[in-house]
Amino acid sequence: SASYLQKIRRQKPTTMGKQRRQNGANASPVLLFAMMICPILLAISTVESFSFPTSTSLLTVQSQNKVTRSSCTGTSLWATKVEDDVKDAAKAASSPDEIFEQFTDFIMNHQKSMIAQIEQVDGSGCLFTRDGWGAFANTSDADSIADKSKSGGITRVVQGGDVVEKGACSLTVIRNGVLTADRAATIRGRQEEQGAGGVVVREGDSYSAAALSVVLHTRNPYVPTFRSDVRIFLVKSSTDNSKSTAWFGGGSDLTPYYLIDQDIINFHTHLQTMCNTHFPPESITDNDDNTQREQQLSYKQMKKSCDEYFYLPARSEHRGVGGIFFDDLDATENTLDFVRDVAEGWMPSWLPIVEKRGKMEYGDEERHWQCLRRGRYLEFNLLYDRGVKFGLANANPRVEGVMVSAPPQIAFDYNHVPKEGSEEERLIKILKSPIDWVK
Repeated sequence: SASYLQKIRRQKPTTMGKQRRQNGANASPVLLFAMMICPILLAISTVESFSFPTSTSLLTVQSQNKVTRSSCTGTSLWATKVEDDVKDAAKAASSPDEIFEQFTDFIMNHQKSMIAQIEQVDGSGCLFTRDGWGAFANTSDADSIADKSKSGGITRVVQGGDVVEKGACSLTVIRNGVLTADRAATIRGRQEEQGAGGVVVREGDSYSAAALSVVLHTRNPYVPTFRSDVRIFLVKSSTDNSKSTAWFGGGSDLTPYYLIDQDIINFHTHLQTMCNTHFPPESITDNDDNTQREQQLSYKQMKKSCDEYFYLPARSEHRGVGGIFFDDLDATENTLDFVRDVAEGWMPSWLPIVEKRGKMEYGDEERHWQCLRRGRYLEFNLLYDRGVKFGLANANPRVEGVMVSAPPQIAFDYNHVPKEGSEEERLIKILKSPIDWVK
């Protein structure tokens, strides 16, 4: 429905992040300390060397990329700044374990809300099935679990829809796993490569992981396949249980079958705007010792990482036109806000394409090309995707759950070459040499 899609597009994920920041640290020890010391600080502010203009004015206060407007005296403005800084300090003090639980609660709720959106837009009456396992096997519709020490997940799948030919929205929560030597070495190598601090990961450390992933294979070849995920990985030291560290990962990207340039530009513009809101380009300076790590948070770098990750070296081509991809992002309250906004922006970035292209006419030739490109999609998943490899490496893998992102129908033609000058050939040229869709 057009009105519903317009409502989705009007949503502003960053506003929700702002509300979370304003309500974030209600009862933290740091905030309680601030409540005691603020009267002293206000008294100090009356001394001439600390005084501010006393006239009332409408002022814009910017603190760590958050902008608020308030009418106040100079003294109360200064107190507001102190309170903002204390709240930020409280957020930074949240433990990795607490952030893990906040993230897990978020993705459990977001899975349900997003599925409701997709079912309404599809309009065919086809509904997502529900396959709960482990801790979620016998839960109610609220998906609440009494024992948070157990692992589990919920795989939701829809097939045969008018818009989504096959779609999967999978929630996974793994708790109290034990790192093998190989997995610990892989994580430690990435830590060392990026100069990350925190717990030095070793064999025998316990880990927990949580993820929400979405893959929507569309029926109409003019609507791109949409893939997205957000995830967190938490490690606790086996030698000191009080020490833990966690990282976020995730992103979203498009795999089109026919290039409609403006759709791709709009998708990347949405991602760029969101990234710039959380990590303004001007905040990255060449003189900062952490410049290399900060640049990983820019849209430009995350777009580059996406192009590099979704690449089939055997074919010398990329899987799609990219989006953003991030990994090993230190888990803090600020990065949690970013990851939430990434997930809340999935449908607003993709549904406008569905509205414009979902009813376009196509024939057998376009359908066959779509199936050929889906073959490349499956190739990447089986040969190169880290998530698939990780899932299948378990002792008793849930193969159906790991392979749920596979397309419903594919085709493999021997040595298929698109016609010269065709739209199919234009797509292949872009996939072999990605471009910047936004400046």
